[in-house]
Amino acid sequence: MAKDEKAWMKFKLSKPVEYQGIKAELVDLTKLEELTGRDMNQLYDLYAASGGNGISMQESTLLFAQLIANRVTGYPMELIESFSAKDSFRLKNRVYRFFFLEA
Repeated sequence: MAKDEKAWMKFKLSKPVEYQGIKAELVDLTKLEELTGRDMNQLYDLYAASGGNGISMQESTLLFAQLIANRVTGYPMELIESFSAKDSFRLKNRVYRFFFLEA
């Protein structure tokens, strides 16, 4: 995939956030491509342990997108959970796009 085709995997937060001295202004999801089946099994287990409900379409939930972002960006969950509602929705949509809409 060409570099320009990956541009959608990065987005600037509409409202920067900070947690314990870590400031986030940009979300870079390009490391999604490095996830393995083992990583996904761990993320599904973490999703269930974090209160995620049901086993159908976890990938379309905000909690799952936040867990994915935690894994691929290194940002702490507390920081990711403090994204604005708009930025949280953008995160969820981009994670969903990666798993379901990419050719």
